[in-house]
Amino acid sequence: MPKITDFTPTRQVFIPSKEEYLKIYKLLLLTTFLGQELDKRKDEFVPKIFTGLGQEAVYVGPVLAAESYDWFAPDHRAMGVLLSRGLTPKEIVCQDGVFAESIYSGYNFGIHIGSPEHHLIRFESDMALNVAVGTGLIDALYYIRDVLKKNSPEENPALLAFLGDGASAHSNAHSAFLFASTRKLPALFIINNNGLAIRTPVEYQSAHARLGRIAEGYGMKFLVVDGNDVAEVWRTTKAALADVRNGGGPWIIECCTFRVSGHNAHETSEMTGYVPRDLRLEWQGRNPLAHYTLQLKLMHLLDDEMERGFKAEAEKIIAEAFEATKTYSMPSKLHSVFADRNANELPKAAKSNRIITYEAAINEALRQAMELDQRVRVFGEDVESGGVYGVTKGLVKKFGRERIFHTPLDENGIFAYAIGMALAGLIPSPEVQFLPFLKYAFGPLLNYATIHFAVTGQNLPLVVRAPCGGGFPSNNCHEEMIEAMLAHSGGIKIVAPSTPYAAKGLLLSAFRDGNPVIFLEQISAYGKKGEVPIELYTLPFGEAQVLREGKDISIITYGAMMVELTLKTAEILNYDGIAAEVIDLQTIVPMDREAILYSVTKTNRALIVHEAKTKFGVGAEIASMISNYVSEVRRDIKEMSDFFVATKILGAEDGPVTAHPALEVLRLPQVEDIVAAAKEMTR
Repeated sequence: MPKITDFTPTRQVFIPSKEEYLKIYKLLLLTTFLGQELDKRKDEFVPKIFTGLGQEAVYVGPVLAAESYDWFAPDHRAMGVLLSRGLTPKEIVCQDGVFAESIYSGYNFGIHIGSPEHHLIRFESDMALNVAVGTGLIDALYYIRDVLKKNSPEENPALLAFLGDGASAHSNAHSAFLFASTRKLPALFIINNNGLAIRTPVEYQSAHARLGRIAEGYGMKFLVVDGNDVAEVWRTTKAALADVRNGGGPWIIECCTFRVSGHNAHETSEMTGYVPRDLRLEWQGRNPLAHYTLQLKLMHLLDDEMERGFKAEAEKIIAEAFEATKTYSMPSKLHSVFADRNANELPKAAKSNRIITYEAAINEALRQAMELDQRVRVFGEDVESGGVYGVTKGLVKKFGRERIFHTPLDENGIFAYAIGMALAGLIPSPEVQFLPFLKYAFGPLLNYATIHFAVTGQNLPLVVRAPCGGGFPSNNCHEEMIEAMLAHSGGIKIVAPSTPYAAKGLLLSAFRDGNPVIFLEQISAYGKKGEVPIELYTLPFGEAQVLREGKDISIITYGAMMVELTLKTAEILNYDGIAAEVIDLQTIVPMDREAILYSVTKTNRALIVHEAKTKFGVGAEIASMISNYVSEVRRDIKEMSDFFVATKILGAEDGPVTAHPALEVLRLPQVEDIVAAAKEMTR
């Protein structure tokens, strides 16, 4: 948990200086004018434009009350946050137009902008996901400061996270509140209470009229402020941050306000159908810019001439931003989903006579990865105690709770937290107790981690360990194999070691890869033994192992359970004069296409065996790859115009995992099933 150094604010009463008052004014003015211009010119943009007219104070006030070293998780209307952090109207207009010259070159519409340079955490439409990601990032910053000694010890950074009344009901928000409160993080959550989430009144989001009272259930402090009074928002934020930096724990500030534009700019005209006219007129009269302008004039900090000058300056900047769109081009290039693999590979180890278990090999790889690189942190439910299967046993004694620690039982929060750490430059390794539990984390994994490199061009190192597979009485939540769901998302590598030797080498490779990796650990193999060198070594991703050579049929598989069954199958087939070639893929993504196609060219038969369901799975992908290859060969090589490869897939039957061993035998492929299929194909 973060260690907070003594932070005594230089001010005991938080009142802006004259310079600060005017800085707030200029940014409030720029934010308001840019929002109005975008709203007016909405039809010039391909995607929808999301503005927050009337809510500018909620975004400008907190950011200007923060320090330069703080970090921010903006929502999809937080243009004032982006401008206050130094992004320009030109960059925002370009991003809104999804031009090739935009920050993400046509990816991520709207102001879904993240920028390490500006301390901004990228927003995604999975509401409040970047808020949960931010909790992991702020934790990582303190780890980097206090353990790696890389940040200034004088800085106590805080997270300022923005979310609306609708998003405050989302599980992502509550994951953020849970992790921030249990780990006592320096976080300030700013809820923009608009009273409506699109058209849904706030009483449908919360049983209590005051959303800030969410804080009470998490042991956090909260305040409610007039969200249209930018000076009050600034002062309240300043006071809350002083407490947060002193170790007072996370806060919620609820800003009561109202958006006088539609959910998006094209829907503003529809507001008359669900917002009473008197209510809308009332809030238009409480416009933050008009209110603050009057305040400054009454305080003699602003006169008419200054006002005209500031307005002219803002209008000029905005006009230039729109004029620049005439020079932009349409995007025409798709991005890669993976960063280049780190080049500093460890050597392959020589074979060793040392025999250890699959479980011990994984434990050793974790220990060696943590010894080699202090950026590696391991966490999850029960990991301090060893986890469900004892794989992490002993690591907390060696490395301490800064590097290996328990988390709440919230997979969504665990993986959002991990992504935040990765954004900060660490190499997080969250453990999920069982592979199917990853379904509860699909938001952060599939909506953030898998697309991160394609969208931003920035690495996201993440090593997810997931015990998997059947062979014991259980249920769908513990045994279902979901690797095809994960593989389909793109942007995430999937590793399935079948031996202790492969488990250690591939796990060490995962820590050096620089991309999100799912490491599948076969539960039934934890006690299996094999030769494993004690020294560090890595094994390459995307290289299958030919475990047994043959000329009659290619049996393609992955995972310890199915590898064991297919090798037994090959022995039985050999007695009947059938020479089966057994290929262990080792990694599903990337897949060794060359090894598969070389083998089936020789045997003309492919029997694909996996523990997951037969339909719509990895086997279907391999069969499709082979079919396409056959078509290409027949088209391009005249001498092979009659080339053909027979394919068959064996996997689990449709339906859920069963609770009785007798039913599991019927559900999963057995040796006799594989033998029968192979014999049928080789008649």
